[in-house]
Amino acid sequence: MSLTDGWTSFVSTVMVGRRQRSRPGRAVRKRRAALARAALAHIRGDAPGELPTAARESLPTVLRVVAALRAAPAARLCAHACVVALILTVLGAEVSGRGGAAIVARSAPVTERATPLATHDGVVLAPLAVGPIRIRQAGEPLTPLIQQPVTVPSAFQTVHQLAEGETLGALAARYGVRLEALVLANRLEQGDALVVGQVLRIPRVSGQPHVVAAGETLASLAERFGVSPAVIATFPANHVGPDAALTPGVELFIPREQLSLPADWLRAVGGLTGLAARGPEPAAVVRAAETNLRVGPSTEHPRVAQLAAGRRVALRARHDGWLLVELGTLRGWVRADLLAVAAEQVAALPLSNDFPPPPPRWVWPTRGTLTSGFGPRWGSFHNGIDIANRAWTPIVAARAGRVREAGWCRGYGYCVRLGHAGGVETIYGHLIARPLVSVGDEVAVGELIGHMGSTYDRAGGGYSTGVHLHFTVLVNGRAVNPLRFLP
Repeated sequence: MSLTDGWTSFVSTVMVGRRQRSRPGRAVRKRRAALARAALAHIRGDAPGELPTAARESLPTVLRVVAALRAAPAARLCAHACVVALILTVLGAEVSGRGGAAIVARSAPVTERATPLATHDGVVLAPLAVGPIRIRQAGEPLTPLIQQPVTVPSAFQTVHQLAEGETLGALAARYGVRLEALVLANRLEQGDALVVGQVLRIPRVSGQPHVVAAGETLASLAERFGVSPAVIATFPANHVGPDAALTPGVELFIPREQLSLPADWLRAVGGLTGLAARGPEPAAVVRAAETNLRVGPSTEHPRVAQLAAGRRVALRARHDGWLLVELGTLRGWVRADLLAVAAEQVAALPLSNDFPPPPPRWVWPTRGTLTSGFGPRWGSFHNGIDIANRAWTPIVAARAGRVREAGWCRGYGYCVRLGHAGGVETIYGHLIARPLVSVGDEVAVGELIGHMGSTYDRAGGGYSTGVHLHFTVLVNGRAVNPLRFLP
């Protein structure tokens, strides 16, 4: 069989298959068959001369190439390739005639038809395997479409503004995240109160954020959080480069299943059940640094802790210008003027008398014998009282206050001067050695500040005849009888 006879059989097979799959009108089928026969006859040399006008207008470029190659026997193998292009063009013209619909690749390839093998100069030519064909749409790019990787710009799927009545448990269920992950994503374990309008970040997966500190590496973070370095490095939102270098101050997200919350705080909020029920509540913001949190609503109550400026505390109750607040595991009273809070919120709080009584307002500064009272003495004026005892007898603060002077004092030798509310000061003179407190210290009533002795400053006009404590009380700078205050 010649080369052209083989292609004649193939074209007939293809056209029969096309007629079986699509049945256009009789006139269209006749026209296509005539066009194919004319083209093949021209290639075989059976029809010398030019092709019909319709064929010439439809396939001018391909026919010119084939006609040029037909006269050259050495190039007939190249003509073979041109015939393939001719057949595909005919098929494409048929498809475009039906409105330009693209042939979509099928999942199962078309089975090859058993056609006789053609030979040319002893070379066996395998029949063309007709498989899935896709015709490019008008305007479609020539390059194949490659799916781009999906980028993850953030470790958080969205943010949520907390509304009145919402709870952490309901939010976790709504977004399909673990309660612990929701808490850690927003650092709620630090104990600050939740408020209406607060914006919460919703994580994409179970895990927690971490701000890189100076000196931290991928390996150290992996060991700290119990994950492999690859888990951190390959999480798309972390944008860790090939060198695995970490930049201090940048927040990473550590994907992990094992999440834990501070045990003391979790216990204070009622466990996971109590945590899930938490939502917006009345709150206030601490105005200044080192704000005292006390056991009760007075400056005489002992201090529980000092709060940093900017912390948001939950409001629980009120009493005489003081507010009962909570912050994490801390609970105590703060003066209302030290908090940024709306007056209507304060008024809505319940009144409370549930607090311990304050410690004694005044206590005796030491134990011993009263050897000299307040007033005129030996032709001068004694501005305090003297209490005598053995050397190294403890001396305590008669009232809570702040240390204004501590060390060697003019006239008194070693002494301590304390400032108290209401313009009151107390002085403790003739201590045996340097005091145990320093300027600026806050001392509670009854707190040890030094020991009894007999030091004095002669250059400053002081004098001591034996071991004792000289105790003075000043109100707005004027000495008053200490016995008016001591119990």
